[in-house]
Amino acid sequence: MNVSEETQTQPYTEVTGGKFTEDELQQMDYARAYLYSIGRWMKFFFVLLIICIAFMVMGGLIMFATSPMIGNLPDVGFNMPFWLFGVLYLVCAVVYIFPALYLKRASNAADLAIHSNSNEAVVDFLKNNKSFWKFCGIFTIVSIALCLLMVPIIAIIGIASV
Repeated sequence: MNVSEETQTQPYTEVTGGKFTEDELQQMDYARAYLYSIGRWMKFFFVLLIICIAFMVMGGLIMFATSPMIGNLPDVGFNMPFWLFGVLYLVCAVVYIFPALYLKRASNAADLAIHSNSNEAVVDFLKNNKSFWKFCGIFTIVSIALCLLMVPIIAIIGIASV
């Protein structure tokens, strides 16, 4: 059995005596630095998302408060109650809470992984990072589908109002 076959069949610690090479230690330092940077950016975007959610909630509540004064929007081709936009803003604010939570959990896991050298924290970071991007992908697909669905609806409303 040659050396490469031996390393494939035995655990790492048995082959190397449990010691990391200098190159492996340097790579782990790079990985820690990247994890630290990613964690900071995730925390920054978490704060931005929370600020956006707060503005959306305020906007939705303002639309609710002003809807009795404004009433319906007759200029859009059909009578649409103004408070409906407030509901839309509040629903969007609730939906945006989920990616914010994924970002917060991932950034906390990145901090824990850096300070405790915990493999479980790295796995938790990767799990929440994957969940964030999965949510973004699904949300993007749904948004594109809704936009494509709205084009013929708006065209029909435009033709009907002429």
